Amino acid sequence: MVWVHFKALQKYTPSTGDLGPAEEYSARLDVEVDSPSASHVIKSVPIRARSGTVRVHAPKDMQTLYLRAPLGRSCQTTLPLKNAGNIDVWMKLRCNDVEDCFSVTPDELFLTVGEEQGIVVSFKVFLYSSLLTILVLPSGPQYEVKLKGEVVSEESGKPDASATPVLNFCLDSDVPPILSNKQFVAWGGVTLGRAVQQKLVLRNNSSSTTQQLRLLIRGQDQDCFQLQSLFSPEERLTRHGELSIRPQEDVTVHLLFAPTRVACMLSKLVIKQSGFRPSQPGVKFTIPLSGYGGTSNIILEDQKKEADGYVATMSDIALNHVSKVCLCVRNTGSRAAFVKAVAFSDVNLRSVMDTFVIRLAPSQFVLKERTQEVGERDNSHSDIGGGKTNITPLLATIVLFCGDEVSRQQYRR
Repeated sequence: MVWVHFKALQKYTPSTGDLGPAEEYSARLDVEVDSPSASHVIKSVPIRARSGTVRVHAPKDMQTLYLRAPLGRSCQTTLPLKNAGNIDVWMKLRCNDVEDCFSVTPDELFLTVGEEQGIVVSFKVFLYSSLLTILVLPSGPQYEVKLKGEVVSEESGKPDASATPVLNFCLDSDVPPILSNKQFVAWGGVTLGRAVQQKLVLRNNSSSTTQQLRLLIRGQDQDCFQLQSLFSPEERLTRHGELSIRPQEDVTVHLLFAPTRVACMLSKLVIKQSGFRPSQPGVKFTIPLSGYGGTSNIILEDQKKEADGYVATMSDIALNHVSKVCLCVRNTGSRAAFVKAVAFSDVNLRSVMDTFVIRLAPSQFVLKERTQEVGERDNSHSDIGGGKTNITPLLATIVLFCGDEVSRQQYRR
């Protein structure tokens, strides 16, 4: 048996708005005989995969379900779930209560894009609260719906007075949310051996409750991401920490990225909120972290360097004559760079010169690490007329716009 693994490309997805269609990927698996002589393909298997965003929506007024039933009987309600993403989802549903007061039917659900189905949540016997967990298989995301049950008198339909003390215990105020100013934290290219800091702000949106949070960095490249201690005077680094946020208070979390190799690195910041009791666990959410190891560094070779740039001298300038000068651009960094050259007649005013006067070839290109590119600049002076002889020494300013090629390709996808 041969396992074929598919890993979707990492990209930023907005939390709201139109997602567009899911991305389609195709490949082919060729089976050949391993022999010293020339071999041929004996079987080809086409491979296709789809990558999309999962969004499961429930009505806003049903984020918490309240169920009432007489002692010894049960009641149920229907919770509609809609697939608002752009890819089919398979979900596993489970009620997290140890007394089996709550149950959900079915325990697994498949929804195509745009499809909506109802699940049945039942409550029986005791006064209790729980969580309905909806896990999108195989690895998330995970949604939670609060369940609150109450024993009522069979005759009047009102709450049973004997259950009042338990009711007061189980129906504490909801856990207030923790807000963040960023949905993800991304670094550009960072030179190996150096660390770059970014900040993340967390807010306790409660008006009265102090929140205890535990922060952890988890993921395949967790060694490259670190938390900077908020309270230690020596600003020690760690991959986990705890903090307390007072009501309506903002706390800044400092994150460091120190790459160890020339590659894309991914991890996540896990923020866990302390729960009040096992039946009502605290909220946990994650913030993706990503960064690139290595940077590109563009220089010009064999040109006169001045304080504000380089100077290239063009000789043999005459009317109705095309003059050329070659510029050698080298990438001394460890990552490929994308370079775009633009000629300005006035760089302060961003006035771009006519291509009939100055032509750059190539005007844009990808420069791999530790390689060089030779470009030509052609000048045509057939447009200088009126018998003028006082030609300005500065013909043009050529600006090289440089950026990381790997990052550019990621954003283009």
